[in-house]
Amino acid sequence: MRNLNLNTSYKHHIIVAVVIAVWLYLFQVLIAPFDTSELSFPIRLQILPPYGFITFVGYMLLVLIQNWFFKKKNQWNLLYEIIFILLFSVILLLGSFAYYKTDIINGDYSFSKFTFQVYYPIFFIILPILLFLRWWLSRKAMGESYSKIVLRGANKLDVLNIRLKDLVCISSADNYVEVSFLENDVLRKKLLRITLKEIQPQEPSLIKVHRSHLINPLHFIAWKNSNTLLLTQMEIPISKTYKKDILALEDSPLKPNDSPQTL
Repeated sequence: MRNLNLNTSYKHHIIVAVVIAVWLYLFQVLIAPFDTSELSFPIRLQILPPYGFITFVGYMLLVLIQNWFFKKKNQWNLLYEIIFILLFSVILLLGSFAYYKTDIINGDYSFSKFTFQVYYPIFFIILPILLFLRWWLSRKAMGESYSKIVLRGANKLDVLNIRLKDLVCISSADNYVEVSFLENDVLRKKLLRITLKEIQPQEPSLIKVHRSHLINPLHFIAWKNSNTLLLTQMEIPISKTYKKDILALEDSPLKPNDSPQTL
């Protein structure tokens, strides 16, 4: 199944969760669908915000699971996206019905009547907004990963122009560096006359894991053992000096939970 670009930024997902939650709240207060129309406007303002809160919490909970799963699988496809939407629907349904039955709302509908006559009509109005926002997040992630970078050597003609997402790693080779990158899903290598120390500032997103290696965290797959990283189509050693610094980073792509216990 075709892979999709997944945006794992919590900041971006918080924006999506807030938009959906606020939209749902305003829809219920202003449009007053179904039995909420029997409530006065001031009452709707007071008792309907928890539905938005349930939406926000349910979405962000799934984002946590989504990012954890993506870190394990290193991929996201249409099936996973459908499962995400279905799980969000279930969480929102259960949370909404639970609040509907509290003393605050004191709803009369049974679970089946609430599901089919109240919840799903509203959810199918939310769905296009959710799909659009998820698509927007995917496009934003794709734009970042597809951005072009230019790596320059000491000579004027010593230039490599590639997409950031295709760059796997850069390794030291005496007075040169060997750039490993993907071209039509095939690993290629190119020598540039420049030192690793000099080329590192050209692309700050690269991570130094060894005195002779910079890696693109987008291509980190797993720990092979305590001293070796598996990248796309290759393996790279990691030294103790850099290992501790990397694992200490809050947003490290090389998560401690993925590493062998011998670390």
